[in-house]
Amino acid sequence: MSDLSLREISTPPGVSARALAEHATLASVMDGVPPEHDDVVDPILLRQTLDAQPLTELTVADATGEGSHVLRFPMVATDASILGAVYSIPLEQAEALLPATERLVPVRATPQRAAVSFFAWNVRRGSMGRYHELGVAIPVMLDPAKEHAPAPPSHWRDTKIGLYAVELPVDDPVVASIGASLSGLPHVLGAADVEVDLRGGSATFRLDGEPTARLDVRLGRWARHRRMDLSFQAYSLLGGRVVRQRYVAVGDGYRGRRGEAELHFGEHRRAQRLARLELSRRPLEVRAMPRVNWISSPPEDLGSV
Repeated sequence: MSDLSLREISTPPGVSARALAEHATLASVMDGVPPEHDDVVDPILLRQTLDAQPLTELTVADATGEGSHVLRFPMVATDASILGAVYSIPLEQAEALLPATERLVPVRATPQRAAVSFFAWNVRRGSMGRYHELGVAIPVMLDPAKEHAPAPPSHWRDTKIGLYAVELPVDDPVVASIGASLSGLPHVLGAADVEVDLRGGSATFRLDGEPTARLDVRLGRWARHRRMDLSFQAYSLLGGRVVRQRYVAVGDGYRGRRGEAELHFGEHRRAQRLARLELSRRPLEVRAMPRVNWISSPPEDLGSV
């Protein structure tokens, strides 16, 4: 499980932080979010994780240059779902998708192939309200001391492994603006649908009115559903700096190899570089989690690229 404790961290460029004289509670981090149904997977974990975190208020400039956003961290999602599939791709294709820095190195699934993750979130209740978010990310290591031995996703235990999002489109303009301000990624705004159940699910995204991408996941007949730790960290670049955001996450559902996935890309130009990826014939891992909660720490400045 990720450690969200706030040691002396530096905030990214353009982000100012102010510690509030209290520890986080669900009510305090959901301040201003209309009351709706919470679907809490692990109430004890949620309460203990929040209780251990100081409440921090961040102010970020709006990505459009108009005004600013005031956010409270940690952020949470108390009712969400996730769908995903991880494939292998040629190492050179993964490197081409990453920024020009030696600090972020692709995680290898085989000696000559890296990994790429396609995923979709359906957040029904959280600190930023309701939204759908689709993503394409490369699992990477930060400042590896030595070359990471090739391994499947189930063996990725190194604490420096995280996700670098290549694309992260959303269907809510406020979430898109906040995401761009915190991580520097141009969050594309479009229309999305995400449906997840115990048998799999589907996620679609439309940009400029055009079908852009679709992910379908079907679980195998004997896929075993259970509760599991989904904690992760995400790396991004903002103002020439490496930024990290850590998440404690838990879900009910399935993660493993007992399933199939299909990806379809439309003709929109943003989809074409993804359509050209030489994906492995079968996914290395699929995920279908109808019930997920996550708690995120404030973004941390980890130094220049």
